[in-house]
Amino acid sequence: MKDQNAQADEAEVNGKEAGAARRAEGAAPEATPADQPAAAPRSGPPIRAGAWMVPAYAGALLAIFLGERVVPTIEGLRYALSGLGVLTLLLVTALRFATAVRETGERRAVERALAILSALGLVAVAAYFTTTDAGRAMLGVSRAAPELRARIDAATTVGWVALLVIATVPLFFGEAALAPMRRAERIEGRRVRAATLSGVTLAFAAVYSALFVYAAGQLELKADFSYYRTARPGDSTKRVAESLTEPLKITAFFPQLNDVGAEVEGYLREVKAASPQITVEMQDRLLVPALAKEAKVTQDGVIVLTRGTSRETLTVGADMKTAAAKLKSLDADFQKVLLKVIRAQRIAYMTVGHGELNETSSSAEGRTTKNLRKLLESQNYLIKDLGLAQGLGSEIPKDASVVIVLGPQKEFLPEEVDALKRYANGGGHLLLALDPEAKVDLDPLARVAGLTWKPVVLANDRVHVRRRFNDSDQAMLVTTRYSSHASVSTLSRHAQQAPTIFPGASSLDKVEGADVKADFVVRTLGETFADTNGNFKFDQGSEQRSAYNLAAAVSKEIAPGGADGKDKKELRAFVLADADALTDAVFRNEPNIVLALDAFRWLGGEESFAGEITTNEDVRIEHTKEKDQVWFWATILVAPAMVLGLGLFITRRGRRASGRRA
Repeated sequence: MKDQNAQADEAEVNGKEAGAARRAEGAAPEATPADQPAAAPRSGPPIRAGAWMVPAYAGALLAIFLGERVVPTIEGLRYALSGLGVLTLLLVTALRFATAVRETGERRAVERALAILSALGLVAVAAYFTTTDAGRAMLGVSRAAPELRARIDAATTVGWVALLVIATVPLFFGEAALAPMRRAERIEGRRVRAATLSGVTLAFAAVYSALFVYAAGQLELKADFSYYRTARPGDSTKRVAESLTEPLKITAFFPQLNDVGAEVEGYLREVKAASPQITVEMQDRLLVPALAKEAKVTQDGVIVLTRGTSRETLTVGADMKTAAAKLKSLDADFQKVLLKVIRAQRIAYMTVGHGELNETSSSAEGRTTKNLRKLLESQNYLIKDLGLAQGLGSEIPKDASVVIVLGPQKEFLPEEVDALKRYANGGGHLLLALDPEAKVDLDPLARVAGLTWKPVVLANDRVHVRRRFNDSDQAMLVTTRYSSHASVSTLSRHAQQAPTIFPGASSLDKVEGADVKADFVVRTLGETFADTNGNFKFDQGSEQRSAYNLAAAVSKEIAPGGADGKDKKELRAFVLADADALTDAVFRNEPNIVLALDAFRWLGGEESFAGEITTNEDVRIEHTKEKDQVWFWATILVAPAMVLGLGLFITRRGRRASGRRA
């Protein structure tokens, strides 16, 4: 009896397992008795529409893009593509809402959300329509003021782009999550909602980033840390632009979407902001051949400055590889042509015949003045020699804007000194650079400007520049002491960051009773002493530490001129107690360049132009033979030895630690 019951239970269990297996495998149910009607066979879940909607939606947007951006000049094709795209968007959006109404449960909620996103994309396209010519005319925007119209166009463009991104990105994310479940009986709404929300987050992040960049682009701020960065307008260039009293037109000829052109445009926009007299245009010479021909421009990458009948050009180039060096010195090059446009060329006479530094024979240890000559040329000066043949012994030429005496090694003749005095007393402008190394009496030249010259070399055993690494380096003076005079205004504003170098200087003082105004604009540090015995050491008792005068700005009014300041005559002289401060070797120190530049501007009556000229040119790195040997052995032997030693130390330490643990 027990066996029969066990067999019955086993049969029942086997029957249940077989039925479950048949249901799992989708097998047909067992045949029903003959007295019951057979059930109709079940088909799979109904196939729902919607899988084709995303490709249709994307294709509609592509058609609108092609019609509005690719073929906007072919009206028939434009209207066909744009119209087809808009109709497709309307159809897809209507079908989505119809599908949402027909469905139930989670599927209805999902389809309704996707339909709303589709409708939002349609709104974005409608907003784009307001930026077209027809849309502006329909809404009356085309009749608004130019500034208001520009603002409306900018706001509308930002709006439709943002709406389109916020609509399409979540829509595509949601459809990607829904696609595998479209044929299923039931869907996982939570998965679709999570994908859609991810798309919304990504879209808002993209829109925020784009709006942030757009807003930042409207600010007049720029920071460029790249290697090929472009020089920005310096204070000097901006002040030259501010001095304009007549309109100046700047036309830059660059191809559209050119990297160099974008850099140049940013620079010119900053220059334009300094003066309302300046207008800036960016032109493609191939699109405006008549304008390019008038400006005599035959290549890309040319900047043309026009003021009345005066015209100057600056060639930068349109290829970034070749124009990178030009962009780094753009401010200096631009100021050079700007000065040529706004004022006539001036003449600077340099005296010759006394072993001056500007003569070709002066070349020992970088005691040349090629860079000083380039600096004068950049300020639109024409440089000429002035010797006995040119009137130095009788009368200085009338066209002289400034006369320059650079470290003469021989004494001037009395007739030459008298000629300079007559020139100064007539309202002339002088730059005198006297040097104690000449071992000649240059005091008569200093007295032309109402000063006395003391030939004793100054030294400083505490603060100096190392050059030869011996006691003679104590004569390489460094100073940051400047007055507030216009001839050193730039240095005085940045005194602590702008030390000037005077390698072997003497000192100056004012002649008692002289009827000139003498401002000593550069002085030594207080620890400096006059090395009377030439041993480059401070001798207590016989030598005294003090602040000595290194440079002086001398002025004297000769004739007041009219009420407008024209025809005014004024003696101006800038005197240096060390000619080496203007040589090429010392010009590697930028503050010395600024000293010379501001001095010439003051001499020319252009002290308002004082300021820095920015440049991003690479500073040349120079090594001595000893330094090269140090670098060679450091990289070949020392560095590998240090790495090897560190590796051995770490390895041995690890082995010891392993032994202790064992």
